[in-house]
Amino acid sequence: MALLASLPTLAWATDSAAQETRERPLVTVRGTVVDAVTGQPLPGVLVVVEGSNVRLESDEAGRFTITQIPAGTYKLELSRPGYRTSLDDFTVLASGEFTLGMEPIEYLADGLMTGIIGVVRDGIDGSPVVGATIRTAAAPQPTQTDGRGRFMLTRLHPGQHLVEFSHLGYVTRADSIGVEYGRMSNVRVSLSADPVRLDPIEVSVERRDIVLQDAGFYDREAIGFGKFLDRDEIEKRPPGKMSDLFAGLAGVTMVRDPRSPGQRHVMLNAGRDKGCFPRVMLDDVTVGGGSSQPAQLDVLLHRSALAGVEVYTRTAGMPSRYGGTGAACGLIVIWTRR
Repeated sequence: MALLASLPTLAWATDSAAQETRERPLVTVRGTVVDAVTGQPLPGVLVVVEGSNVRLESDEAGRFTITQIPAGTYKLELSRPGYRTSLDDFTVLASGEFTLGMEPIEYLADGLMTGIIGVVRDGIDGSPVVGATIRTAAAPQPTQTDGRGRFMLTRLHPGQHLVEFSHLGYVTRADSIGVEYGRMSNVRVSLSADPVRLDPIEVSVERRDIVLQDAGFYDREAIGFGKFLDRDEIEKRPPGKMSDLFAGLAGVTMVRDPRSPGQRHVMLNAGRDKGCFPRVMLDDVTVGGGSSQPAQLDVLLHRSALAGVEVYTRTAGMPSRYGGTGAACGLIVIWTRR
């Protein structure tokens, strides 16, 4: 659940035990529920406030009103078919209005990430700024850059986001960064120790898959060893069998199976023989191949099930996590969509 507008607060004294135990004031709050992706109002949302007798539905304009509720903190639950049920803390201190966003299930289930990734560097020498803080109103918690100055903000709603970058010893800067549905905005940010005019933030857009992100696919791709096909690359290639994906890749040779006319196998120019069959792993599980035995890629799965593919034509540069998998002749790692 995304809280888009905060409730106004009410400052009341707590100087004594008598004041702390006095009767809490009764307030009225009005809310509006919208689709977190499109911003359109959502009617028929079931609104339940735990710890009270509030149970109601939003109207055609996505609005609902909670009347005469004691000030305090509750659990607010929102549910509607086709949307992710949310349960969050709900603090009521004074009468007011607020807006809540609900995420559609389709938005969560398509496997693609929406947000901002990037790197923060020193504006003078270009070195990474470690521990820089990145804040935006759409993210519940700020994040910090890692040892290479990198950061990631995920699950942001499409649209413009005002993002603040700060670090002790540097001038804080805030920039508006656009986010597209199903895409990650890749940004390069410079910070300066002096209040001088900096170049605008460089923004490029890329498509990232949640499965590949969790598997470390993009981190290995950034290192530079191997060949990587994400969903964008897979969809750009001509339709065909699973083995057709590898045709034309450097270090890859396609050989026909004499026992099965029309079927081809992938051979990598790795190992001592400079021509042997790679080990194939599917979602980190070995499924075949290796040395003189080809893996039956064309019968393993359909291309539509793919999230991404990694190809290591040489043992040099192969991730250490796969060192004991019998991949002396190279390795193909296949990740499937969830």
